[in-house]
Amino acid sequence: MQISIIYSSENGHNQRMAEAVLRGCESRQGVTTHLFKISDDDFSGSRWSNDEVMTVLDKSDAIIMGSPTFMGSVSSKLKAFMEASVTRYIPETWKGKIAAGFTVSGATAGDKFNTLSTMTTFAMQHGMIWVGLGSNPFNNDEGVNATGHYYGATGRAELDEDPAVAPAASELKAGELLGARVASYVQRLAIS
Repeated sequence: MQISIIYSSENGHNQRMAEAVLRGCESRQGVTTHLFKISDDDFSGSRWSNDEVMTVLDKSDAIIMGSPTFMGSVSSKLKAFMEASVTRYIPETWKGKIAAGFTVSGATAGDKFNTLSTMTTFAMQHGMIWVGLGSNPFNNDEGVNATGHYYGATGRAELDEDPAVAPAASELKAGELLGARVASYVQRLAIS
């Protein structure tokens, strides 16, 4: 069972969230994980292309996407990755895979819902199965999902804030929970 996480991060905050999601995935036995940061080296003009990454994504049972929320939506880097996936759209290469997402922005709300819903729409277009956070903020004492974002894991960090301290521990815990939840669904589908 393979899970791939593909994300963009400019200031290190979203990378910390990606690493938290990875820890959550790895908390389940029998899961192999791949972590891909969208690199400037993979761009030719505005086009993203990395055949090695796409081949791993094709073989993965789940794809988890991450992006900072920039101006109310996904980053241009994640959007370029999404556009490059058109070669998988017509043949329905990713149909039936599990999908999930995470984001970090400078504001508490920061239009994170739009970022996550953009990822959700992308996954639905590919015929993927979206898995949300599944954490009710009123049923835990760790502050997980205190802002009530159910579509995925979210965090907050000022642009110049040290990535060693932001996002907050409770937000990183949400990332871990999302990763573990995705891994559990991958395992359930493998049994059926």
